[in-house]
Amino acid sequence: MDHIKNSPKASDVAPPLAIQLNEPNDLNKLSQWDIDFRQIQLGPMNTTIKVRSGQAMSLLEIDMSRAVHQTGVSPKGQISIGLPSRNSLSTWQGQDTKASQLISFGNSQEFDGVGNGKFHGLTISIDEKKMERVADRIGSDIPNDLRKSAKFTLGDDIQSFIALNKVSSTLLNNPNLPFTQGEEETVITNLLIAATSLDKTEDKSCPKSRDRAVLRAIDMMISFEKQSVTISQICQEIGASWRTLDRAFLEKFGIGPKHYYMRMRLNRVRSDLLHRADTDSVSDIVNDWGYWHLGQFANDYYTMFGELPSKTVFNPN
Repeated sequence: MDHIKNSPKASDVAPPLAIQLNEPNDLNKLSQWDIDFRQIQLGPMNTTIKVRSGQAMSLLEIDMSRAVHQTGVSPKGQISIGLPSRNSLSTWQGQDTKASQLISFGNSQEFDGVGNGKFHGLTISIDEKKMERVADRIGSDIPNDLRKSAKFTLGDDIQSFIALNKVSSTLLNNPNLPFTQGEEETVITNLLIAATSLDKTEDKSCPKSRDRAVLRAIDMMISFEKQSVTISQICQEIGASWRTLDRAFLEKFGIGPKHYYMRMRLNRVRSDLLHRADTDSVSDIVNDWGYWHLGQFANDYYTMFGELPSKTVFNPN
């Protein structure tokens, strides 16, 4: 977890930190987690943790030799997910987890889980804003279930989940591998793909309902075109699942709702740049559309139109 106190920066290339805990709740002294581990199986308890932190993401591996009941609240500002080993976790939020290989702690959410004996799990905590930026770049969105405590049922497509597990374990167990921004983004990308592919529900919508969902979604995008609401918020408002809306946009436009929304807003900015008054600066127009990171905006704009915003303004033809 990058909320582990005094955690090293990625550029320090610090090796993983392994600690034997006499009391598992000592983890609270080392982190911003608020966890209460309660041993519920007889016998001596051994707890070992391994931690490695980057600039916007941290990894925590935990081994417990006895069954525990764990309750608590996940760290604020972080989206935390768990990858429990098979048969390590019996219930999560009161639900059976036999078919679940990915669970979410959410962001500042309460959680309740019961681990089996010889519990082993890997926890990944990511700065929520960093995850949102990566999601924007890949044209995805953060599924609602990652923002709260939930479990994901294993689906047919598990390659992204396998990749997520592999790269995370490699970073945590290879002290010679730098924990760079690129490595962080690889983990986040695989997590977003895995969380979508391990969705809990199938899309059973009909063509007419998907068409209606597209129209309602576009209406909402237009209403909030200067605010850039999340696709998850749009799904909640129009009563459609993320999977249904994604399928509907792909069928109609060949791109997902995230890319459609971003490109629609970029078109609006371009129109304002082309028709700007002499007293309006480029940054004022861009900021008016809710873009505050000008470097990222310029990159997105160039990718979309093949020219920088300054070229559009000063050489419109």
